[in-house]
Amino acid sequence: MNEKQTGVDYSELHRLDSPANRLIREAIWGKDRDIGQQSFITPGYLDKLISTLGIDENSYLLDVGSGAGGPAIYIASKTGCRISGIEINEVGVEVSKKLAKNSGLEERTEFHLGDAMNMTFEENTFDIAISLNVMNVFRDKVGLFKEVLRVLKPSGLWAFLSGTFEMPEDDEIKNRMAKGYLIPQYYDSLESYRGMLKKAGFIIEEITEYVADFRVQVKKWGDAYKKYSNEIAKEQGRENTDYHIDYFDTYLSLIDDGRAANHLIISSKP
Repeated sequence: MNEKQTGVDYSELHRLDSPANRLIREAIWGKDRDIGQQSFITPGYLDKLISTLGIDENSYLLDVGSGAGGPAIYIASKTGCRISGIEINEVGVEVSKKLAKNSGLEERTEFHLGDAMNMTFEENTFDIAISLNVMNVFRDKVGLFKEVLRVLKPSGLWAFLSGTFEMPEDDEIKNRMAKGYLIPQYYDSLESYRGMLKKAGFIIEEITEYVADFRVQVKKWGDAYKKYSNEIAKEQGRENTDYHIDYFDTYLSLIDDGRAANHLIISSKP
C-alpha cells in the first residue's frame, strides 16, 4: 500500500518494533505493505474483505483483537466507515490511538482496552464485526462468539479470518505449534468452527479458503527468522528464536500436507 495515496501515516507502527523486529517486518512486508499487521494478512485480504462485506461510510464495525490498529485504520481510510477496536494489550491501544490521530481518523475510529470475552458495548451496536488471525488465542470460542452476537445488530455480520487445522496425533508437532508468537494457541478445525458458530446462535453465510497466498506469507515469516536469527536471538534469546524457526517450518509442512489453511468465515445474527 502506498501511504501517499491514502494519507495514512504508519510511522508510529514502524517505530513500535525493536531493531530485530523491524528487520523481520521489512523482509516480510517491504515498505509499501506494512500496515502493522502481526499476522499473515496482506492489504489485499483487507480489500477483498471490504468488498465482500460491503463496508462503506454507513457501516459501524467492531474489530476483535485490533492489535496496533493498522488494519482497522486501513479499512477506515479506504471506506470512511466507523470502527471500534478492542485489544487486551495496552501498548497496542496506545499506538492505535496515535496512528488514528496522525492519520486524521480520530472521528471515525475508537480503540478500547479490554477483554473481548466481556465487552462493555451495548447490545445491538454494530453492523459488522471482524477479526483477523487472532481466533487461535481464544480458548472459549463459543463464549467469544456469543459475546460478539450480543453486540451485533440483528442481521449483522461476523467475519473472521483464522488458521484452521486438522492437527495430527503427534505430540512433537503439537508442542512445536503450542505457542506461536509466545502466546498459547488453541487450534480448531473448520468443522469445529462450524459447530461452535451454530452453538453460539450464528447462521453461517460463506466460507472462503486461502491457500497459495497464505503459504507465501507463512514461508516469509520463517525465512525472516532464519535470515536474522542472530539479531533476533540477541533480543529474544536463542531458545525463543529457534522455537519460532521450528514453529514456522512445522506450520508450512502442515499446509503442504493439507492439514492447515486460512479461512474467512462469514456468519450472521438472526
